[in-house]
Amino acid sequence: MSSNIDLVSHNNEMGSISGTYVELTQAAIVGSTLFIIGGIWTFVSPNGMINTGELAPIQFAIIGTIIASHGWIMCFALGAGFDVLPYVHKFIPYQEASLKSVQNLNLAGTSIIFVGIIIGDIEIFYQFLLVGMSAYAFQYIHLWNPIMTLFRNKKLKNSDPVGFSGIIPAITISLGSFICIFSGLFSDEIDALFLSMWLTIGLIWTPICWALILSYFNRRMSWDIISTNQLSSRSILLGIMILLHSFSEIILYFEQIDNSITYLLRGSLILTLGLLINPHRIIQRSLAGGHYNALIVVSSLLITLIGLCSIFYWIIDENLPRLFVYLGNGFLMIIPISVGITTGYISTLHEDHLHRRMENRKNGWPTSIIVIIAAILISGPFLREQIFENLPIKIRSIVVAFPFILALFRMASWWKEELIPEKGSWERIPMFWNEINAPLDPYEFKSEE
Repeated sequence: MSSNIDLVSHNNEMGSISGTYVELTQAAIVGSTLFIIGGIWTFVSPNGMINTGELAPIQFAIIGTIIASHGWIMCFALGAGFDVLPYVHKFIPYQEASLKSVQNLNLAGTSIIFVGIIIGDIEIFYQFLLVGMSAYAFQYIHLWNPIMTLFRNKKLKNSDPVGFSGIIPAITISLGSFICIFSGLFSDEIDALFLSMWLTIGLIWTPICWALILSYFNRRMSWDIISTNQLSSRSILLGIMILLHSFSEIILYFEQIDNSITYLLRGSLILTLGLLINPHRIIQRSLAGGHYNALIVVSSLLITLIGLCSIFYWIIDENLPRLFVYLGNGFLMIIPISVGITTGYISTLHEDHLHRRMENRKNGWPTSIIVIIAAILISGPFLREQIFENLPIKIRSIVVAFPFILALFRMASWWKEELIPEKGSWERIPMFWNEINAPLDPYEFKSEE
């Protein structure tokens, strides 16, 4: 395997920029495998903490969301960022050692938590969870210097189809270290876990999804779902919503606000993101024909749908919101939406590196259907539908696990068939970037680290 990796990881004395997503994607797939196996184990194994009653399903759902957000899904997002940002800003904001450290810390954190899950003792699990979350925290610390370098040397034009939105995640992602430490220290407190989960969604994953969606539709596909003269105003609006939501989560934790207001803001944050990306434009351009990544399209449209459902259920049951309103919508925002957007982006980037022409690419609807199935089945426990509630816990676990297992096989298949190219020519310059920036050679970029 290492020999194949060497084929697509190009280094020079200044650093590595091409093929950096490969190693991080592989780490993400390994991490997701551990995540899925560990989740199933807790429900069906005789030693599983859910099966033994040592851990409540709601608490485990929150912990799982936090682990996935800072662990293997973050690997996908960082892989895309490490590979693409140098092309956007024309310099290398990091060294290869930083990349390797982030990758190793991320996978180590997931592996340690996985061992704690398998052991099955709740006290040991909390200890291992703290160590794992600390590893995630240190991965963000390794990003601080590259982020500062990026801000000092960013090159943005008024005509840029993504604009400042592309680096908004860099503003908030550094806060991930504090969120990870906080959640690790107070993992046995349900309110602290809720705070950690929703701060992760609001401060980290909302900006990441916003940036990746714009990067794909506006820059990569030239669909212009948002005109350049609207980018700043919409980014400001989203930023205000993020701040309002985050502030409400903090004061709710200190019991200084009614929870119904915070629940409304949770759904409003998701709905705001969903509406700001102009879902009608995405639908129109998708129906117009031609190639597009269906995984990104479906995941983006699900944001609006989940936001609308959140507000709807909040309205019809204001005094006692359903589980979907304060937890299910957040879980779905991470799994499958953030997973779909990041993996869809990575797959497009990989095909660009393979210089595969658009007419020779598949839209990827089979994988997108898995995302839709996941959204439906995962919603069941949170909506507390009677038909689902009447099923035995192990049957419910299998039903919910079904799309995860499908996704695991799909990722494993893609890893084998696509990730390490055995056919054709992998190029250090992605096709798209070479076309719009020609001549473009990353070996001529100046390292700013």
